[in-house]
Amino acid sequence: MLLDVEILHNLISEIIPILGVGVENNSYRVDYVDIPTTEQLNQINNIISNLPLEKAKIEKLAQIDQDWETIVQNGWTTAYGWKLGISTQDVALLNGNFTLAKEASAMGINAPIFIIDTDGNSHNLTLQELTILMLQYGQARASLSSQDANRRKAVKLAISIDELASI
Repeated sequence: MLLDVEILHNLISEIIPILGVGVENNSYRVDYVDIPTTEQLNQINNIISNLPLEKAKIEKLAQIDQDWETIVQNGWTTAYGWKLGISTQDVALLNGNFTLAKEASAMGINAPIFIIDTDGNSHNLTLQELTILMLQYGQARASLSSQDANRRKAVKLAISIDELASI
């Protein structure tokens, strides 16, 4: 019941500022800062009546977070057979490396281009090879991100616990 109160507090606080949520006679009591509008009360009553679904959504989103963390830890396997990281930091580093390589080439500097994989091995690529790799990498990262976003959206739109189970 304590977890339910905490969940309710967090969900209701997104609608209207509240002082807290309590339990009296097996019913929830919401202590408001200001009197809620009819629309806000309807939203709050809907949350309270759908608490099992809301709890299941929170659990499903936590599972999706863990799934994403696993995807990030696994990285992306290139066509060359080695892996690149796909965290936000990895994307930024690779984009920076690619941008610098293009700038160097535009200036007539043909310096070697190195990419370090997730195992710490260095790979020397031409600008053309790096360009192809970056196009593949960007497409793969975008696809993974899109799948994750679609799952999260499906959770938010789910109207039953059975529907959540299939996500």
